[in-house]
Amino acid sequence: MGNRTGFRYFAHKLLMNTPMSIRRSIPVLCLLLFAQRAFSQTPAPDHTPLVAASVSQLQQEYTQAFPINSQLYNGPEYVDFAKRYRQNIGHQFFLSPEKAAGSVHYNDHYFPDLQLVYDILSEQVILQQPTNPLRFRLVSEKLREFSVAGHRFIRIETDSTNQKVVQTGFYEVLEDNTLQVLAKRAKRMQEHVNQGQKYLEFVETNKLFIKKSGVFYSVSSKGSVTRLLADRSKEIQKYIRDNKLKFNKNTRESDIIQVVRFYNSLV
Repeated sequence: MGNRTGFRYFAHKLLMNTPMSIRRSIPVLCLLLFAQRAFSQTPAPDHTPLVAASVSQLQQEYTQAFPINSQLYNGPEYVDFAKRYRQNIGHQFFLSPEKAAGSVHYNDHYFPDLQLVYDILSEQVILQQPTNPLRFRLVSEKLREFSVAGHRFIRIETDSTNQKVVQTGFYEVLEDNTLQVLAKRAKRMQEHVNQGQKYLEFVETNKLFIKKSGVFYSVSSKGSVTRLLADRSKEIQKYIRDNKLKFNKNTRESDIIQVVRFYNSLV
């Protein structure tokens, strides 16, 4: 029996002989790793890519076979309070109220190929079960990070070193190197009355932070950035002049990212 065929046969038999209840509750990766370790004692080193390919294919087959994972779809139901109002200005979601492609690191497991919505007003990641219209909100404390529409968010826990600068919650990662640039996406809600009809207005507010040597710093202007990067002051000032960065309302975020990326290239 060939190396690849033998490995797949061994793993397949292991899965098929496992009770369904256990297969649903124990991550299949444990089974695959056990099978790979047991079988890897026989193949030659040059067959390693074939074994890896078999593991990858088996993982995909398992994911397709069990698309509804009980770890994801057991949170509280999400109720969109804004629908109680007839007409609103804006919405409480990140980018759009429509579902977008995403993934989550949830309860110590990675789940790709999901359709997500992020309510930034309440900091809730929302998931709709494929077989019914109910929407669930993931338990934030179990959510290490997630991505939606190509934007990556991580959860930061407040401790004694950063509680005065950042609050516990989700932050978008805009640059991730020696220095990190993070954005706190938020909205505030205002209720208005017009001709006896109540409606909501959602106003977006963003705050930017740079993480340097494990410490978070709030940045909002050219001065706050250059002071933080004073150890490369001459290079940074020249880069800002050469690229005509203005740090105004419309370009502040992109300019800060650009400067930090340049700084990261120097260290």
